[in-house]
Amino acid sequence: MKGSNSQAQAASRRRRYVWLVPLLVGAAFLGEIAFLGRLDMSKNVAAVESWTTSFYRSSATWGVDAPPGSGHDDDGGGDDREIRQCEERLEREDAVPYDRDFERDPVLVGGAAKDWNKCSVGCDFGFSASKTPDATFGIAPDPSVESILRSMESSQYYSENNINAARGRGYQIVMTTSLSSDVPVGYFSWAEYDIMAPVPPKTEEALAAAFISNCGARNFRLQALEMLEKLDIKIDSYGACHRNRDGKVDKVDTLKRYKFSLAFENSNEEDYVTEKFFQSLVTGAIPVVVGAPNIQEFSPGEGAILHIKELDDVISVARKMKHIASSPDAFNQSLRNQMTAQWMNFPIWRGSTVALAPGGSMMVHPILSRHLLIWQQFIHPVAFAYISLRRFMKKKKGLPNL
Repeated sequence: MKGSNSQAQAASRRRRYVWLVPLLVGAAFLGEIAFLGRLDMSKNVAAVESWTTSFYRSSATWGVDAPPGSGHDDDGGGDDREIRQCEERLEREDAVPYDRDFERDPVLVGGAAKDWNKCSVGCDFGFSASKTPDATFGIAPDPSVESILRSMESSQYYSENNINAARGRGYQIVMTTSLSSDVPVGYFSWAEYDIMAPVPPKTEEALAAAFISNCGARNFRLQALEMLEKLDIKIDSYGACHRNRDGKVDKVDTLKRYKFSLAFENSNEEDYVTEKFFQSLVTGAIPVVVGAPNIQEFSPGEGAILHIKELDDVISVARKMKHIASSPDAFNQSLRNQMTAQWMNFPIWRGSTVALAPGGSMMVHPILSRHLLIWQQFIHPVAFAYISLRRFMKKKKGLPNL
């Protein structure tokens, strides 16, 4: 009898606290929204990075004292100070002790002109009569140093960019658009593209815009364009091929006025995805793609792009273009598939993941995968929804911009 009473009491206690669970979840969610409300996502990326990083930090690291005089008083500059303190703490924790003093003995890169402002460590570009370079760019491989091949061109046009061919020629490090490279160098750039920009009105009569100037491409892109035109898809061509509009225009500003963009690459090579595709997404023009056979892996979401894998697909793609163009709901749904999807779905964000290189391009960086996973799974969807809502409210009620 006594055992029965104790079980009943335990069950009663469990029921008493069950109702607290949804309250705690709701409080955590509201706390996250409140935190994001303090951030300008375009300016305070460091704060978001520090927050995501904190999930994997030892709790003991939070005991690091703030620098004297930094304070946390709310005088309008507190947020900036907090961000600086987070950056300084992360830099201290991530600091790598080097056996080499890179200020006195900088890395020497031979064979290439310096094309960015600074390196993570001291670096010089050029040649020195008294020093053997640590690595060479753009010259014949030298077995005595790290020889690097770097190119963003298709290996179908430049066979030397084939990874196996480059290895056979003696290059130790290969940097190409292929995700199988030692250091993939893709065309996507957080710095160059305003991914979260609102979609502008579509004002052009033609359904699609094309910028094609290599009329001898090694795929069927011109045949696809001609077939689309024969199927009554009106296309404004600004490039040298099939030109019917003045080509002296800004490409991104022009694409903003069209519902579709013909993102036709010059070769159908895996992972070869250029600015034609990313500029289409940024401008709110639905990409119609001839190019990489794995282009869907670069798509931000299901139904966000149209892919012409072979010429037989042109008829069905033309039919979809007409349907989307004639139906505001269908067009908005396609844009919704772009804007509400998780951009982290790109293959370069999965597995080994990436780090920002000079200029905002991406390079492989396995250490960051856990932090990007947190951003992808937990923070990014909530942040996007919140920012989208604020933008909408700003237009309706004149709220200050984020």
